[in-house]
Amino acid sequence: MTAIDTAMLTRQHSLENRGIPKVDYHCHISITEYSDPANPTIISVSKEEFIADLEEAGIDKAVVLSDKRTTPQQVADFCSQAPDRFIGFGYVNPIQNGTDEEALMQREELGLHGLKLYPCSDGYKPDDTHAFKVYEVASELGMPIMFHHAGMPVPYDYLYHNDPAQIDVVAECFPDLKIVLAHIGYPRVDETIYVARKHKNVYCDISWPYGDVNHPSFLFMLWKDLLTALNMGVLHKMIFGTDYPGVRQRPYVDMLMNINRYATHDDLKLPMDRIADLLDKNLQPLLP
Repeated sequence: MTAIDTAMLTRQHSLENRGIPKVDYHCHISITEYSDPANPTIISVSKEEFIADLEEAGIDKAVVLSDKRTTPQQVADFCSQAPDRFIGFGYVNPIQNGTDEEALMQREELGLHGLKLYPCSDGYKPDDTHAFKVYEVASELGMPIMFHHAGMPVPYDYLYHNDPAQIDVVAECFPDLKIVLAHIGYPRVDETIYVARKHKNVYCDISWPYGDVNHPSFLFMLWKDLLTALNMGVLHKMIFGTDYPGVRQRPYVDMLMNINRYATHDDLKLPMDRIADLLDKNLQPLLP
């Protein structure tokens, strides 16, 4: 059997229907793409293109995130066109007055399942106590909070707003709040994984953590970081996400199914059944 045939069988086995939905937990309608930091570009998609990409990859559902440019209302309107496919997340700046009530409205009136927060872009530390009212509302309503938890190649996004030590405080203060740390916390991946190890309510998504998704080093770094998660006993808390439409689902799934390409020894290979869990089983506590 050729290497190509083996890869195809691995993909088919890993993506077989297990009776639970496969989900891309990190998507946008429109995104600023920074693979070339000097020349960022905005990429947007229609509902039809979005669904076609999901179907090509064998993905059942997608979490669609709000931000400053794509408002919670826009995300709610978009998701309402295909509620069987899309799960909407709202957005607030939690240190501003009244945003706890805004978060409540986004859940009860707009039907959004969770919140996406951007500490680095909005200029606050996640453990700022002014944000705690929003965390309290989200915890009481069962709204997962996803933090943008990675560096951004723009001058005003300060890395100290993405310190995993601050999430450590939030996770302890709100043990029932489901927290997702996007992009595995790059460049502080090891610290981020350790926070997930400490707290049962902290998860990490693998959405576009590194620079050039088309360079072979991307797969190498993802393999290395997932191997760290396996060693730390938190591979079951790693979840699938792409940062769509910056990254399309099919090539990202294919890359994930070839995760052991750079394993230099059988002992360093990731178990493919558990890698497949990132797409469905690991996500179950975070879904509506």
